[in-house]
Amino acid sequence: MASVDSGDSGGSEKRGRKKNKWQQRKRIGFHIDMTPYVDVIMLLLTFFIMTSTLNQPQVMQINLPKGDDKVDIVKVDMGNVVFIRVSEKGNIGLSKGKSDGTEDQPIKVNLQQMKQYIEGWGTANKDMIMILKFHRKAKYDMMISVLDEINRAAIEKRYSFSKMEEPDFKVLEAIGG
Repeated sequence: MASVDSGDSGGSEKRGRKKNKWQQRKRIGFHIDMTPYVDVIMLLLTFFIMTSTLNQPQVMQINLPKGDDKVDIVKVDMGNVVFIRVSEKGNIGLSKGKSDGTEDQPIKVNLQQMKQYIEGWGTANKDMIMILKFHRKAKYDMMISVLDEINRAAIEKRYSFSKMEEPDFKVLEAIGG
C-alpha cells in the first residue's frame, strides 16, 4: 500500500563536505498506491448506478380527432361551453357561451382566479366543456400551467383544443391582448 523512501544516498560525508543542519536531516518520502482506492470507487459507482431508478417521463394523453369527416362533428349546446383563451403575452380570457350561439363578455384572470372561476362554473353546470385556444406565439409553459390548473380544479374535466381565429383575437384585444 505505502512505502517509505529514506532518501539517503550515502557517500556525501565521505567526500569531506560538512552538512548544515538542514542537510543533516534525512528526507523521508511517501509513496501511496492508489490502485485499491480506485477499485473501491469503481465498485461504489457501479453499485449506485445499478441500484438507482431513473425517472420515467410523464406522458400526457391527448385524444386527437381522426379526420375532417362530417361524421366526427359533435353538436354541443353553447350554454355548456366555457372559452379559455391565452394571448401571446400570457393574458388569460374566460367567457361563457350562451345557448343562442353567442358568448358573454370575456373576463381577464390570472391562473389562480381561472381555477376559481372554472370550479364555480363547473359545479353549477355538470355538462361544462372547456374550449382551450392558445395564441401561436404563446409560451409553452403557459399552456402547461393552464392545463395544470384545470387538472387541479375539483370538476369533471372535459376540454378540447381549438385553433385561434380572427374573432378570438378581437376577444383577446378586449381584455388587453
